[in-house]
Amino acid sequence: MRSLAFHSAFIGLAVLLCSIYSISAVCTRAQSSDVVMVLPFENTSNRPEYNWVGESFADSLTELLNKPGLLVISSDERSLAYQRVGLPETMIPSRATSIKLAREAKATMIVLGTYTVTPPQEPAKAKSDQDKSAVVAYVQVTARVIKVNEGRTLGQVLDGSWATRQFDFGDALTNLQNIQGHLAYQILYQRDRALPYSQNQLVQEATKIPPQAFEAYVKAVQVDDRDEKRVNYLKNALRLYADANGGAVYSQAAFELGRFYLLDGKWREASEYFIKLQKKEPHYTEAAFYAGLAYAKLGDFGHALAALVPLASEMPLIGVYNNAGAVAVDAAREQKKDKEQDRQRLLSQGITFLERAAQSSPDDSMVRFNYAYALFLSGKYAEAADQLRPVITSDPRDGQAYFLFAKALEKTGKTDAAEAADNQARRYLQTYAKWQDEWQKSQTTSKVTVRLRDVLNMDDVSDLARRNSAAAEADNATQDLLAKARELYQAGRDDEALPELHRVVMIEPTNAEAYLMSGRINLRRGDQEAAIAALKTAIFWDPRLIDAHILLGRIFLERGDRGEATKYATSAMSIDPNNQEAIALQRQVTKGSK
Repeated sequence: MRSLAFHSAFIGLAVLLCSIYSISAVCTRAQSSDVVMVLPFENTSNRPEYNWVGESFADSLTELLNKPGLLVISSDERSLAYQRVGLPETMIPSRATSIKLAREAKATMIVLGTYTVTPPQEPAKAKSDQDKSAVVAYVQVTARVIKVNEGRTLGQVLDGSWATRQFDFGDALTNLQNIQGHLAYQILYQRDRALPYSQNQLVQEATKIPPQAFEAYVKAVQVDDRDEKRVNYLKNALRLYADANGGAVYSQAAFELGRFYLLDGKWREASEYFIKLQKKEPHYTEAAFYAGLAYAKLGDFGHALAALVPLASEMPLIGVYNNAGAVAVDAAREQKKDKEQDRQRLLSQGITFLERAAQSSPDDSMVRFNYAYALFLSGKYAEAADQLRPVITSDPRDGQAYFLFAKALEKTGKTDAAEAADNQARRYLQTYAKWQDEWQKSQTTSKVTVRLRDVLNMDDVSDLARRNSAAAEADNATQDLLAKARELYQAGRDDEALPELHRVVMIEPTNAEAYLMSGRINLRRGDQEAAIAALKTAIFWDPRLIDAHILLGRIFLERGDRGEATKYATSAMSIDPNNQEAIALQRQVTKGSK
């Protein structure tokens, strides 16, 4: 109760202090990052053979704008927004519809653009041999950024009125990626003049893919998912990229090829392309998930777990937990009788993943079924029955669930209920006779199939990525403010250090170091009450923060409160019995106590 009281009191204190002091731009930025969506640019040249250029802007800018402080809607999220609004993806929306799409995707900014392409002339028609621009296609691009909530184009106030900013570029079509790099820089710079990236850096990033490979990839993603032309374009993109980069893999093309083969049920080919993606590359999360799924479909549970288990730590999502748990259960079933220890280890691993998934999503019947089966295999029949009840409720025609439910009830001695469930299993399970025959002979259930999630929910992936990005940005802001506060404190500039610490607790109310430093400053100022309050709050958030225990012990010793001083000296010694300051405090509080 005492700790809870301190918690409430000092969070209130933090809020009060932060209402007094102005909140910095860093704090504001950490709390509300912009989310941008790039729409395909509109081809206004009436030449459909250049439609791929518009999609290339959407794909390229989506990657280039994905920088700290700016979250970007992926191409998959954009597709979902189109579906929800009821628009075909080939449609170029109006400004009003674009804003509607952005709101559907929870974006705060949208990038729109148009372009015209002037096709190349025959060399003979060129004015001179030096007129190179005449023999290559030329592209002219106009782009603008719209702030969704304000409904107006990005710009600035000039002479008391709002001046919109339009971006115009023109160059040979072979320099398309160069244009995209310059445009990305201008968009980022217009939003934040303190941009830590140079224009050259953005252009280099934009042009890292060979132009022909980039063109082949963009054309591929515009072809229908099941069209063989897609494969040809993507393999060409992979080849061109590898030729220009010493055999390196064009990860985006590899991902799309993996997805093509996955949709076609070619599990081995799909897995071969998915595993080419490395961490921190776009689509790595999806690639690892689908590689695990493809391996599981092949019955290669070892490789499936190798893909899914690390992913479960990095991306704690229901779909990932479900598939990792289900594959572990299948792997346990495959173990031979002389590998009981391995069987139990895999079964325990499966239960752990599925329990997490069930706790996070209690209404997910797929997760419940898999969790129930894992418990059933481990002999926890009553718990298995409890998990199966909501599965049957959600689908009263689930014959597999009824079969397991009946056997679990039978094992717990609930004969009447087991018989009733068994009757339902007979009714809805077409292969009941075979299952029942196996059960009567060996008490096993080898024909039960675990349930794998075939699609990774991209909304979940995006939401998690945004939360992680916001948390990372907040952490960076916190560390910057703490570093500044330390410098000011060490220089004796306490009045300047305190506001920085107040900003820290606005971003991260549980930051123990900020309260510890506040305690030190207040102690140096002679305000013991404020110091005690801050130091106790520091201990509440980090009970092992030994410096706070030592300082409190010294304060109470100075005030003549030997009981409190002894308490903090003892706690400091329990944290680190070799800490010299803790030892010195312990000697002081025990000296003359007898």
